[in-house]
Amino acid sequence: MTVSKKKSALRPAEFAKYPIVALVGRVNVGKSTLFNTLLEQKKAVVSAIPGTTRDVNYGLCSWRGRVLALVDTGGFVGKPSPGSSRINISQSDIDEKVEQYGDRVVSGADMILFLGDNREGPTSDDRLFLSRIRRISNAPILLVANKADRKRDNEDENWSEWQRIGLGEPLRVSAVTGRGTGDLLDEVVARLSSFDDAATQDESAEVKVAIVGRTNAGKSSILNRIIGQERVIVSPHHHTTREPQDTFLEYKGMGLRIIDTVGMRRKSKITSKIDREGFARSIRSIEKADIVILVLESMVTPSKQESRLLSIARDAGAGVLIVVNKWDLVEGKTAKSAKTYQDFFHNYFKTAQWVPILFISALAGQRTARILDCVMAVLAERSRTVGQHELDMFLKDALAHQKPQWIRGRKKPIVHGIAQRSINPPTFLLGVNERLGVSYSYLRYLEHRMRDRFGFEGTPVRIYTDVQDMRKEKI
Repeated sequence: MTVSKKKSALRPAEFAKYPIVALVGRVNVGKSTLFNTLLEQKKAVVSAIPGTTRDVNYGLCSWRGRVLALVDTGGFVGKPSPGSSRINISQSDIDEKVEQYGDRVVSGADMILFLGDNREGPTSDDRLFLSRIRRISNAPILLVANKADRKRDNEDENWSEWQRIGLGEPLRVSAVTGRGTGDLLDEVVARLSSFDDAATQDESAEVKVAIVGRTNAGKSSILNRIIGQERVIVSPHHHTTREPQDTFLEYKGMGLRIIDTVGMRRKSKITSKIDREGFARSIRSIEKADIVILVLESMVTPSKQESRLLSIARDAGAGVLIVVNKWDLVEGKTAKSAKTYQDFFHNYFKTAQWVPILFISALAGQRTARILDCVMAVLAERSRTVGQHELDMFLKDALAHQKPQWIRGRKKPIVHGIAQRSINPPTFLLGVNERLGVSYSYLRYLEHRMRDRFGFEGTPVRIYTDVQDMRKEKI
């Protein structure tokens, strides 16, 4: 059997070389748990609440020398019975989009793992969903009965019901304990034996770009605009994105991993376990990012949440780009409007005068094509190296303008020299005669003059006065 490499709107370029194995099924049968177990990492948010997974999750799984691209999809909801409380108007819109995205994954998959509940047996929703899959895909379907957590769960009490599905005997697994997952992967690899091998991608060479901001600011719309396809679900309802979603793309020879994070809220407003887990993962995404795109709304005044996100990104050493979305909603704009708004935002974020600001409309596509160019510009500044002669001349001018002051009765600090020690972000070591260095205000003064002279737009600049301090705080 020759497995064709199908082209799908939801087949990211980074997974094009690997066979796509889609995990599908109705809600709450354990797709995300099995996805995490096969990947051996907690990539998808898991909970007992039906419909937890909304966006499509991709991950690479290596088994017996083969690499598979696993895809976790949102659950099939089916038609609720009259008077059912599990669906309301706002939820049904999202459920419909979840199923549409699932259909697009299925249509491009090379193999489909159809998950059912081993304890319940096949249901009417299972049969309805299976008929839908068969209409949109010719890929081989492997029946997987999940939640076979105990030995007796392998007994054939639902044998006749599973046979009526028309997919043969199910492979019984336990996503929680891992029972049967090795046999499952053996079967998948055997059926995809003719698919061409592909080299594993080097993730260390990727640049991680996290898109962050408050809920409903347009982060998912921006991601979809950047990659040129509807990769993540967009809805006017708050909290649509429940877990960070990442997509790889290559831009001007640079590999970028774009991460759409969960909308940020005050901790007091986060009540559910799902939201807490999504929030924690988003913070980790910011801390690991090379570039952070902070999304603001043009018609909404920034809050402490945005200031906190900027602080986290700066402390992590990430480059920062502020993107003001929904610029098309600002009425009566003039040629000076962008400058007025830019001054306002820079005045609000007083410690982030070095952050560039781009005004866009994700809905209208206005200036969204410039986002990646701005990201590349920040990357260049983040990796900038300043020659020693230039640094010596800079320090001479800075000291001539202002020398460090006395600190708490100690000896007056004497600055001997300055040298660049690293990049990403640019980090400098200031040589002084005093063990405790110079005041924080003087370091801020040097940073401002350094930015005036060398640029460093969009990137934090670190200046240390002691090698031990630098090692302690280096990311």
